[in-house]
Amino acid sequence: MTRELRKSVFAPMKPKVIAWYQSISFKGLTLLVALLLMVVLSIMYVMETVGFRLSIQSAEQRVAAESEAVGQSIVQLGAKIEIAALSLSNAVETIESPDVLDGFFQNLLTSPAIGKFIAGGGIWPDAYNGDRKLLNSLFYTKNSTGSVERIDSYNNHLSAPYYAAEWFAPARWLTAGDAYWSQSYTDPYTAEPMVTCTVPYFSEGEFAGVVTLDIRVKALNTYLVEQGQQQGVYFSLLDRSGRFLAYPEPDRVMDTTTEAPSYILSHEYSENEPSFMPIAVAINDIMAKRRHQYQTDKKVDLLAKKIVEHSLSISISYAISVATELLYPDENMSRSQPLFSLNVDTDPILNQAAFISAIRIPRMQWMLIQGVPQHDMYAQAIQLERQLLLFMLPVVVVFIAVTFIFFYRRIFKPLKSVREALAEQRNDEEFTPLPVYHRDELGALVHRFNQRSESLITAKQQALKAAEAKQQFLANMSHEIRTPMNGIIGAAGLMQSESLSRQQREYVSIISHSAKSLMTLINDILDFSKIESSKVELESVPFNLHEIAKYAHALLRPTIENPALVDYRLHYDDAIPLTLLGDPTRIQQILINLLGNANKFTEQGFIHLDVALVQRDKHTVVVEIKVSDSGIGIPNEKIEHIFDKFSQADETTTRRFGGSGLGLTITRQLIELMDGGIHVISKEGLGSEFVVTLPFSMAKSRENPSVSHLMAAESASCEPPFIGQRCLLVEDNNVNRLIASQLLSRLGFSIDTACDGVEAVEKAQRELFDVIYMDMQMPRLDGVGATKAIREMDGINVDTAIIAMTANVMAADVALCREAGMQGHIGKPISESDLYTVTIQAIEDNSAITMQS
Repeated sequence: MTRELRKSVFAPMKPKVIAWYQSISFKGLTLLVALLLMVVLSIMYVMETVGFRLSIQSAEQRVAAESEAVGQSIVQLGAKIEIAALSLSNAVETIESPDVLDGFFQNLLTSPAIGKFIAGGGIWPDAYNGDRKLLNSLFYTKNSTGSVERIDSYNNHLSAPYYAAEWFAPARWLTAGDAYWSQSYTDPYTAEPMVTCTVPYFSEGEFAGVVTLDIRVKALNTYLVEQGQQQGVYFSLLDRSGRFLAYPEPDRVMDTTTEAPSYILSHEYSENEPSFMPIAVAINDIMAKRRHQYQTDKKVDLLAKKIVEHSLSISISYAISVATELLYPDENMSRSQPLFSLNVDTDPILNQAAFISAIRIPRMQWMLIQGVPQHDMYAQAIQLERQLLLFMLPVVVVFIAVTFIFFYRRIFKPLKSVREALAEQRNDEEFTPLPVYHRDELGALVHRFNQRSESLITAKQQALKAAEAKQQFLANMSHEIRTPMNGIIGAAGLMQSESLSRQQREYVSIISHSAKSLMTLINDILDFSKIESSKVELESVPFNLHEIAKYAHALLRPTIENPALVDYRLHYDDAIPLTLLGDPTRIQQILINLLGNANKFTEQGFIHLDVALVQRDKHTVVVEIKVSDSGIGIPNEKIEHIFDKFSQADETTTRRFGGSGLGLTITRQLIELMDGGIHVISKEGLGSEFVVTLPFSMAKSRENPSVSHLMAAESASCEPPFIGQRCLLVEDNNVNRLIASQLLSRLGFSIDTACDGVEAVEKAQRELFDVIYMDMQMPRLDGVGATKAIREMDGINVDTAIIAMTANVMAADVALCREAGMQGHIGKPISESDLYTVTIQAIEDNSAITMQS
């Protein structure tokens, strides 16, 4: 930041510098006065433009609401008729005699609620299924006196049988509880237009026939005329094929050239009535759009062809509409749906300019059309506009908008800039202060923010540098400590396999135990540091939880001081899937930490490890791991502190039992990283119980679990597994080279050695090896450089597995090994089981790197 910019941005600001005319309050008052003047001048303009349009929209919404109300009443009427038909179909499936139906139809056709709409009804068995309770069709109708009669003439042989009629054929594909509404037709018995509500009935789960109720179209027309007269509009009704069901002047849409008059299609009416043409075009567009939407659907096409095959009068285009309704019914059958609206210059009924709107009634698939005189709508719109102006709605809207803009520009936007500056600031960038545009209260706030932000950024950068220095220090110390510890632990392990006196063996055991305790402390400190800096990355590989539990349990057994006094058990639930996905190394670390903690505080009694399945679904399982002991226990007031870093339940026990105080801290943090949980149940003097719940994904059947430490140890303790294979050991430290050579010899390898990377590359050019073990830090050429050279020279060892054998165990070190082309990583001190495990996996799968440390 330049000195001039720093002066301009961070120049001292005192409250006295802000004059009264510079304050936000005075600016707000001035703007408010100007805003009111603007509203007064604009009110007349708003009356003639925005207000009128809003009023028209409101009037159109009112018209739509009126159509919706009438449409809803028709939906409710259809629902009542369907319920009656469904009740009749249920009765037909159970009756034993047709005579029982006489009383049912008597009540139905004379019902006060729907009787005036129903002309008759019947029961029509499927002609292809003669083995039914009702072998003949039954038809009931009301005569001129209103009495119900049963007609049997339909049972006579007909040239056009009823089971091929339009109201019957589609019912074959209805399910129980569904209804089908036919198109308009002239009833042959009453010679008046009808529509039929058809409901199927079944016998032993198979289609057996239909139940029908015939609806008088004349009654629907009368009902809609009454509704239109009440509202000062008119309504017309069409079926799914575009045939009229109701019209204010029925004679104009009737075909009287035949013996029985019937309603015509909408496009036929437009040929004789040109003023109806715009409405007919809109109707045909809606019908065509719905039909074209599904006519390429294979299921719709197949069903439509079947419907045509079973009928004598259904065309393929009409069958497509019916099939679409059957296969893709409306989601909401109780609400009508808007279709279109338009203005016409001359309406055929009103004989003047009109507003036409249409809605679809989903239950019957009818179209309800409403016509409203435009001058009525405009009169209502003008009245509504005046009401809006009286209440000064535009003034309020403009006032709110302008006030918002003012506060946004003067207050909200500067505050937003502050927030965005905080979000966009990068740790590695110099802080860029916000400019102070206005010398008011907010300007002073931004100025103070700039000062504080620069201080915070500086402090944060210093903290990051300190954290990086700490990480580097821990990495260096880990490397320097692990190198000599490798020699100590390795030599002690080799000496234990030799013939020693009892006292010598005891001394070697003390050395080995002490060295391993020191390594445990070093590993705890490194793990805690990596978790604190969020650098722990969990694996997700197939593993066998049972093997890991057995290994951890067996590993801790030799550390029990008095095995005769401690009942040390493992119980594993066989219901847990064999192979899970997770991080086996970290799960093993959790088990060892909990068992080690129990062993530390239990001198006699029991230590139990229980692993059980608590939940399972198709892809995941939840496992409960319980470690219980009869040790010294934990006081209630201390339980919440046992997971704190560098602490124990009782600080006085630290000297007696030892420990860094990091084991349980690391355990809890690892469990939380795995989306699990841990809780403790304990009573002082009676022991403790640590309960861990961990979720796991189940591995696919073809995924094999990784080789466990226990299996490796068992395999390594038998016959040497690598007899006849050659390896190259690259190590500059004489002690580590000696220890590693002894371990590799015990595994059966024939060993060649190199003291640095240059010598390793030279030998790799001349001789073929089965595996190469590479140290990372060496003189002349380090292990990473040597690995890259071997991979790039395209020699005889270009595909040979290369395994890092190093004291560099940080995550960044493992990443370097992977990038260089290595297939494995073994951290020092080296154990024979780790050496075997990593070697096996590196040779079998050289596409992934395996780490053991």
